[in-house]
Amino acid sequence: MKNWKNIKVKIAGHRANLVLNRPEVHNALNPEMIEEMHEALAKVAANNEVHFLVISGAGKSFCAGADINWFAEAINKAKSDNWQEYLRMAELMKVIYHFPKITVAVVHRNVLGGGNGIVAACDFAVAEHSAAFAFGEIKLGIIPAIITPFLSKRVSTQNLKKLMYSGDRFGAPHAHLIGLIDFLADDGKLEQVVNELIDGLKTSSPNALRACKQLLLKAGSEELKIEDSEYTAAVLAELIHSNEGQEGLRAFLDKREPDWQKLNVVEN
Repeated sequence: MKNWKNIKVKIAGHRANLVLNRPEVHNALNPEMIEEMHEALAKVAANNEVHFLVISGAGKSFCAGADINWFAEAINKAKSDNWQEYLRMAELMKVIYHFPKITVAVVHRNVLGGGNGIVAACDFAVAEHSAAFAFGEIKLGIIPAIITPFLSKRVSTQNLKKLMYSGDRFGAPHAHLIGLIDFLADDGKLEQVVNELIDGLKTSSPNALRACKQLLLKAGSEELKIEDSEYTAAVLAELIHSNEGQEGLRAFLDKREPDWQKLNVVEN
């Protein structure tokens, strides 16, 4: 993969690791970093060997949100120019949310502002017990507008009111309680928990995982409704006649574990 300035990407087997790499500013997001992430995510999405994407942060924090210096510069820019930059950030969250692979956010220490958007946009989020979260934008006279649609998929409106109106920090156990975080890890044990999660998912059909994610995205956006029985029946029929569907059914009848790797076929 390309050597980017603000992120690092490494692919090993079926897993891609994207590391936010501005540790000197706690991996705060700026336009350059956002564009690098767009580019890297497009490359990973196109790699059919990758089934899982893990997003983490280098240094002392996962992500401190948007770089305050970037936002401060907005005072001297036209509103239309600021809008264009913020749109790219919003589009990045959408890319992560709709990403065709299974995504896992792995967070430690500080997860502030826009960093919570990355967490909420991922399929799964794992946090150390000592991680601290906050939506502090309101203290600056602004709000976490870009990340709110993604947070609302995980956290109730009432809980978001409590946290966004105050801007107060809250710990990983509370983030887990309200649904922002899926799994808690003892400090220093993040990678162990992530490996266990991915190892468990590897027993599932890669093709079916992709299809299941797309179906759930449609359901979550209300694009898929109860009346869409013809569509859901077609999805199931397509999967049953796929190579992985046939392997899974034969394995069940043969009382053995399915061997997804032997197929060497990537089905879209």
